[in-house]
Amino acid sequence: MTTHSITNRMPRLLAMLFLLLGVFCAGALTVHADDYDTTIDRLSRLQALARDFSASQSDTPDPIELTLAYTRTGSYNTTIWQLTAGTRDPEFESYVSSNDPDLVALQSVNTVTLPNGEKIDFGHLLASMNLVYNGIPITGSWGGDCQEMAKAYAGQASDAAGYASAMRATFNIDDDGSTSYFGNQDLRADMDSVVVGSKVTKDTDLADALRSYYANLTDYDRAREFISLSFGTVDTSSSDFADAVYRALMDDSGMQLLFYMNDMWSVQGWAIKDEYAPAVRGTTDLFAEYLSGAVNGEKIKSDTNDRLVAMGGQALSDALSALGDTDAAQAALSAADSLANNAESTVSSGSDAISTARETFQTKFDVKIFQMILLIVGGLAAFMLVFSLVMFAVRRRN
Repeated sequence: MTTHSITNRMPRLLAMLFLLLGVFCAGALTVHADDYDTTIDRLSRLQALARDFSASQSDTPDPIELTLAYTRTGSYNTTIWQLTAGTRDPEFESYVSSNDPDLVALQSVNTVTLPNGEKIDFGHLLASMNLVYNGIPITGSWGGDCQEMAKAYAGQASDAAGYASAMRATFNIDDDGSTSYFGNQDLRADMDSVVVGSKVTKDTDLADALRSYYANLTDYDRAREFISLSFGTVDTSSSDFADAVYRALMDDSGMQLLFYMNDMWSVQGWAIKDEYAPAVRGTTDLFAEYLSGAVNGEKIKSDTNDRLVAMGGQALSDALSALGDTDAAQAALSAADSLANNAESTVSSGSDAISTARETFQTKFDVKIFQMILLIVGGLAAFMLVFSLVMFAVRRRN
């Protein structure tokens, strides 16, 4: 009698299990954005609300930062993003929710098809623009993707050429991020965030800036302007170009912080760990190869003698101090001092942004609580898996 009852209830139990699993996994599902015009219109409305909100506050927060930070969720709101791009403003989020709840769609925006037919990870674009606006143009854009791909492929080759060969199968492929660590949607977002973000001021209308940029965009125009801004005057057909791309990544303070937080950077000597260096070089070689091909191997002449450089050494030291590692903070500052005379910048050093983010981070973000949340989520996932196995075993036994 009992066995018969369990058997009859089994379909319901399994249905409930799948429902619970669906709820649990819902946050991980990729949500595709609406079309280009709808997304741009939402961005325009969001910035208008940011201006109104800023005007009503005694400290008049920057509407650009409010707008871009609002869109950052999930992997774009981790510890390093909060340290470098700043924390999101909960009061502004409530303000948006009350005045235009439809704008929450911008927090899950992913693939958008541009006017020229190309697809781009629009959420990645906006998050990266947030960092570029703060004077940190590499970490959240192409540098971050190079780091992620290098770590994923680490141990699969012995030298940079071997890594580049292995990575070529997934680099710049038509992908929304579900297969490739550096697909074409990420690649476009990386370059566009630098080109557009570097021109943004407090008075810029973000929607208008993006509409203008994407009106008649070609791959050549995108790559040419990106190279000029990022690497200055260079001959992209020369082997020296790949060296310049690699040096730009390794000398970048924001990237040093990112490598450090991913356990790829050594405090001793303040340098990339030996086991990751070839993989990182493989990714930058692939990126340089793509850029060279996009501009037909031309020599690019920069409009100025300057190039974009990320946050200064003091800002990096501040960020490391906020994480509680004084040894790393001192090592980073010492290394930065030795490079201080080797680069000029067309953007702010980011020190003020990092200082503000550090203070906000320390008061609003508790690492232990964050780790506890992760443990709870992991425990819930394990419980659901065990529950599923037990119910399956009961069914088989009966």
